[in-house]
Amino acid sequence: MELIFFSKYIILELYFCLFFLLSSGQDVRKRVEYNKDFNTTNTDYSPLIQGSTYGEKQRYDGWYNNLAHPSWGSIDSQLTRKTPASYADGVYKLNGMSRPSPRILSQYFMKGVDGLSSLKNRTSLQTFFGQLVSAEILMASELGCPIEMAKIEIEKCDEMYDEKCEGTAFMPFHRAYYDRRTGQSPNSPREQLNRMTSWIDGSFIYSTKEAWVNTMRTFSNGLLKTNGDAIFGLPTRNKDRVPLENRPAPHVLRMLNPERMFILGDPRVNQNPGFLALDWEDEDIFQAARRRVIATLQNIIMYEFLPSFLGKVIPPYESYKPDIHPGISHVFQSAAFRFGHSTIPPGIYRRDRNCNYKKTASGGPAMRLCSTWWDSQDEINEDAVEEILLGLSSQISEKEDAILCSDVRNKLFGPMEFSRRDLAALNIMRGRDNGLADYNTVRKCNGFSMINTFEEINPKLANEDPDIFVRLRNLYKDVNNIDLYVGGMLESVDGPGPLFSKIIKDEFLRIRDADRFWFENVEHGTLTETEILEIKNIFFIHNGNPCPQPGQLNATTLEECPFLTGYDYFQGSEVTYIYSCIILCFVPLITSGAAYGVIKLMNRRRRKMKTLREDNNNGKKMDSMTVKEWLHQNAKRPVKVKFGPDESFYLLNRKGEKLRTVNVKNINNMIAEVTQDNSGKKPMLLLRVIQDYDLVLEFSGISERKKFLNKLENFLGLNKRTLETISCFREIMLANAETKERRKMRLEHFFREAYALTFGLKPGEKRKLEDVTSDVIMVMRTSLSKKEFAQALGMKDSDVFVTKMFNIVDKDNDNRISFQEFLDTIVLFSKGRTDDKLRIIFDMCDDDKNGFIDKKELSELLNSLVDIAKTQKLSEQNVNDLINSMFHSAGFEDKESLTYDDFKTMMKEFKGDFLAIGLDCKGAKQNYLDATTNVARMQSFGLDAIAERRKSNWLKKVGSSYKLS
Repeated sequence: MELIFFSKYIILELYFCLFFLLSSGQDVRKRVEYNKDFNTTNTDYSPLIQGSTYGEKQRYDGWYNNLAHPSWGSIDSQLTRKTPASYADGVYKLNGMSRPSPRILSQYFMKGVDGLSSLKNRTSLQTFFGQLVSAEILMASELGCPIEMAKIEIEKCDEMYDEKCEGTAFMPFHRAYYDRRTGQSPNSPREQLNRMTSWIDGSFIYSTKEAWVNTMRTFSNGLLKTNGDAIFGLPTRNKDRVPLENRPAPHVLRMLNPERMFILGDPRVNQNPGFLALDWEDEDIFQAARRRVIATLQNIIMYEFLPSFLGKVIPPYESYKPDIHPGISHVFQSAAFRFGHSTIPPGIYRRDRNCNYKKTASGGPAMRLCSTWWDSQDEINEDAVEEILLGLSSQISEKEDAILCSDVRNKLFGPMEFSRRDLAALNIMRGRDNGLADYNTVRKCNGFSMINTFEEINPKLANEDPDIFVRLRNLYKDVNNIDLYVGGMLESVDGPGPLFSKIIKDEFLRIRDADRFWFENVEHGTLTETEILEIKNIFFIHNGNPCPQPGQLNATTLEECPFLTGYDYFQGSEVTYIYSCIILCFVPLITSGAAYGVIKLMNRRRRKMKTLREDNNNGKKMDSMTVKEWLHQNAKRPVKVKFGPDESFYLLNRKGEKLRTVNVKNINNMIAEVTQDNSGKKPMLLLRVIQDYDLVLEFSGISERKKFLNKLENFLGLNKRTLETISCFREIMLANAETKERRKMRLEHFFREAYALTFGLKPGEKRKLEDVTSDVIMVMRTSLSKKEFAQALGMKDSDVFVTKMFNIVDKDNDNRISFQEFLDTIVLFSKGRTDDKLRIIFDMCDDDKNGFIDKKELSELLNSLVDIAKTQKLSEQNVNDLINSMFHSAGFEDKESLTYDDFKTMMKEFKGDFLAIGLDCKGAKQNYLDATTNVARMQSFGLDAIAERRKSNWLKKVGSSYKLS
């Protein structure tokens, strides 16, 4: 609950509980007299522990209470549901968004006058003990991580939160921690977790973690640590930085030092057994005392607090029932047990045993609740504990109704940016966060009849104050849309209404009956029958009050609370902010620099490892040398020349990437031209590479060039090749060098001339003799390698289609395509007959040149077309189905191979599908051609269309991807 653990009085709750647990109805100070070195006591407690044995140790985290279901009741268990989850999207979104704002509902139904006393004369001691009970069995409102914040809308001109009538204010609400495995689908809606155990096991004293307990123990005589007096001293301060809740105090808007806080726990819980059995081990003493504290707490909560709170008799204990689930229900946590908030007073009286009521330091009659949230340690001392307990026992709580006092309804603590919040609005919002069903649905699920009118919620209240239900009808419109908390609070007359009472009673009975360690379970043997009777004789409630309260407390008679404020996160941090921005500006630069350095280092290591691998390849040592490659007059680049291990040497860049491969397999004698030594410039070397462009290198000195020549000669010698060196002038060598750039220009001229001869001349026109220059003659002597031919087609030399086409065009089988061979191909595709084009396709398929093509050879061609088109890859089955359909359409279903005539007949069946298939040759569309004669399209298969033909969908798709331009 939002109020649990947060006020100064939660510490007091521990003390008044423990005070009565150990007193057995008498004053503790009269029970034990001790000396300072703990050697003697004058009180005999032997009967209290006689017959007790250490036995099974009850775990702090709640696990293995139920041996068949070990996780039942443990920490971080899911809250249980008796009603279906009701989220806006059925999964996790806040429900009730169509309902009124929780703040508006709080204003209409939870707002009232402070100072109305309890109808049954209940004291404030019961109110705060109820908070202790809540802290004992549940903690399910803590915010999750990452934080999910929702807004509670605030009406314009709200007297508390929007005094300036801006209409933009909202109250922050943090959604609760939940099980990450839920909230993913309607079958598994979001389920919140209980971070305490469901058992009444003293976990608010000992915590739920053994490491936490150990920080509070002395490990001597079963004692807990204290500040000062070992018997009556306060708990030790949090010097060990135990992770206690430490939210900002709303009146100072900052976190206070966590070391100011007490570590929760009290030595008097387990002190007395140690004095009576000094021969016991420390752990035995501690566990025996813990067992009695838990038993006493169970007895008081179940048989004194609960009957008083509900006004109902609790049925006697029967036996342990392992099939009952002890989990805390959503309706209990998010609505029903929050009824006690209506009985919280705005302040607390302090008095001594002589009925003298103490004033506060500011002269007020009582300590104001809203002034001490999260800042109560200075108020707590040994005398204050007793004075507060006595004051609470005399002070009458607020009236049991739907009204909450202003200290919790308007001035509850909040985050630093919104220091005061409304507990009633938070309670309503918590129900929506947990996906609670509406009030009417919950009634039905708990065995009550559903209401048909708003007045049926509380007929007595409807007669006394009918305006309440008029407002309820106007806000909700529908009786099936009421928030559970609102409907349940309006049911109350002198305590929880019928619905809330049943939910609360059912929860505690399940906790009792499902607890294997319950103090009345004689079968487990936690306590003997004698000890059980002694526990039942310890009572918490006394009738009568010798010191009546001075008057019912009202907020108007108490000191003023600091008003709503917001924390300015920027104030006082201007200089830090500037420096932070400067540092953040440098972070990308530093990160980029570091990343660059790491990349350089990794590349260096990778190159080194690559060199080692290459050196060890085939057991041969590879020689290498770093030089400069001359590309053209204004461009040079550093390269590493690596020789071997095969019949090639390689040019690599600084990253080790391959730039060029020079194969010497077809070179018997390599020509190396070197510049003359007296040129006055850096020495250079040119290597003539047959059927490729030349390699021009520049060296820093003559000695470096000699070194390179020696390495090259050794490499050629190993491959039974020779090196011939020729000396020439630098200018002549560079002018005649066939560099990559010059080779590229020559190839462009090659294609330009070929296309001009094909497309640039009108039909029947011949080229004039004077137009044939020496450059044209040089171009006509140029031949293409397979790689250059592939580049002309815009393909890769490894493509199957390129290989097949290259073999067809290369008529003399010299692995080069001459100008005439290329020109013949272009002319054939642009102006040739259909039969000639089909013949080329047939020859491309006929790999073995036997005059027949089978389905496998045709399949290879089709796959190559798909690869070039870069369409979706066809499976082997798809290709086979296509070929079979083609054979079937042509009437060749019985044939496994086709002759040229058969192939031509089959292609005529699909001539329309192949009409657009062709080659995309580089440069065919360049604008240097005469526009009147330039043919923009060369059809590979110019077949006449016919009206009726069968089409293949696959051929339509693939065929549209090809053209010859």
